[in-house]
Amino acid sequence: MKFKKIKDTYFVRIKRGKKIIETLKQFCTKNDIKCGYFFGIGALGEAELAHYIVENKKYTSKTYKQPLEIINMNGNITTMNKEAYLHCHITLSDEKMNAIAGHLKEGTIAATCEIVLVKLNATINRKYDEATGLNLMDL
Repeated sequence: MKFKKIKDTYFVRIKRGKKIIETLKQFCTKNDIKCGYFFGIGALGEAELAHYIVENKKYTSKTYKQPLEIINMNGNITTMNKEAYLHCHITLSDEKMNAIAGHLKEGTIAATCEIVLVKLNATINRKYDEATGLNLMDL
């Protein structure tokens, strides 16, 4: 991974074969980023997407093992249990240009991934919410 910092904004490039969420979480920990947001584009060779069903408080997930373009990826950075917590959604396109979208659990870079990450000078924690079954921002 390579990056360039301009004030509180990081331009990040993740290399082929690396995992997006794992790499970004490590980056946030190393650079003391506890709050912020990011967006990105690139290409994946594998992705695990999820969809949350509120009624039963469970995620369904599906793994795609094929070339996929990242059309749009965005997410936020908070903390939970004193660790970086990333919440990311993504829209992907297959070779027929059909869209696939959902909560990004993880994705492996096929060529590159270019991310713009903005660090905010704050800390926002998450805590488990019994009513939804989700780890929500504690605001």
